[in-house]
Amino acid sequence: MTATTRERPARLLADSRSAEPRARLAQAVSRADFLLRLSRNVSAVQNPDRGLEALVELLLDEVVDVAQVVVRSGPHHLVCSGTHLDEPTTVRRPLADPLPRDSAATMETGLGAEVVLPRSGPGRGEALRSVVVDDDLAARLERSEVELLAVLPLSARGRTLGSLVVGRDRGSDFSGSQAFLADLTERIGVGLDATLLVAESRYVADVLRRSLAPGRVPEVPGLQIATHVRVAHESQAVGGDFFDVLHDPEHPDDLVLLCGDVTGKGVEAAVHARRIRNAVRTTSLVHDSPGAVLALTNRVLVLEADQDDEFSERLATAVCGRLSRDGDELGVTLAGAGHPDALLLRADGRVEAMPGEGVALGLLPGAEFPETTASMHPGDTLVLYTDGVTEARGADDLFGQERLEATLATVAGMPATAVVEAVALAVSDHLGERAHDDIALVVLHREPVVGA
Repeated sequence: MTATTRERPARLLADSRSAEPRARLAQAVSRADFLLRLSRNVSAVQNPDRGLEALVELLLDEVVDVAQVVVRSGPHHLVCSGTHLDEPTTVRRPLADPLPRDSAATMETGLGAEVVLPRSGPGRGEALRSVVVDDDLAARLERSEVELLAVLPLSARGRTLGSLVVGRDRGSDFSGSQAFLADLTERIGVGLDATLLVAESRYVADVLRRSLAPGRVPEVPGLQIATHVRVAHESQAVGGDFFDVLHDPEHPDDLVLLCGDVTGKGVEAAVHARRIRNAVRTTSLVHDSPGAVLALTNRVLVLEADQDDEFSERLATAVCGRLSRDGDELGVTLAGAGHPDALLLRADGRVEAMPGEGVALGLLPGAEFPETTASMHPGDTLVLYTDGVTEARGADDLFGQERLEATLATVAGMPATAVVEAVALAVSDHLGERAHDDIALVVLHREPVVGA
């Protein structure tokens, strides 16, 4: 930092009350220019970390010798601090970690304070640590020439969202600068409030998206499981097609499968899909029968639709299954609710449809969901999918079940990931650049017996 650069803080914070009118006018113009640039800088950056660093750099370059900004951001306090002799640093601290006494008091009361630092002795370190969050910065300041800190509230929309600490080296103070500092903190508060509001909205959206995303697929001995999801509204990252694979380690021979499709797209559809997944998870702990699981889930959805207009017109199709092992036998039982037929790809390339004959979920109280059963032999593959696969519209026609079965026949006996990739690629080629519905695909492949 050059001596020439440090002339600007002296000019901006100088007490000009007794100066000539021309000097006061020049300072007023400089302050107005600085505040305008500060507002632009704070408003231009929507990332809170980068926004605080840009703000502290600007303050250190042009106004003060020490700066620290503390704001609440989600579950953290975001703290950026530094001196004009080094680069500012940013840290996130959990809200549960207490802030230094005077900084915490300003954030709680919205009232500012000035802290006069003794020139030496243990009282200097104690006074610094009542304000400065970063221990390393406090240690550096203990050896510095700084002898006055101002702790100022940052407020917007009638609430205190943070604090600003500024300090000046020996021989300087903030006399005659209160009005300028008030304008300064007001502009910082308004700018940071907008930045934090955007960041908070993104944080909430991200938490929601992660909660709605499919869970991790379990590892099951002797089975390969692969999945594929492609949402219609890619900007929202979630959709109405869903799947679930529930494996209880205490019952390793038992696996619950679910693949479904909620009417609508985007976040609202994903929320409804999450409710169905949760209902199936709960009922599958009570009933072994997939038909009974769908019947109880349907009952829940019908009751919810009667009580909540938001879900009154939300229907869903689904196929629910249970795989159970008995010695060398692996049986699969499926029940469908208005959903496309599941397909069982035999190791020799034959494709057998396992139809689901029940009505869509949430449509009729007391609906029943007939079951169909089959045995999966080594090398066989079970394919569950949503109508986004078969109804993918190409240049002349839909992808269709016949084309799906033909695609599957080419990958008979191959690993689950190869089957998923083959179907996803075939559907993508058929679609081209055309719009598509949500797509979900769940593939379970029984591994061949080694040495057989």
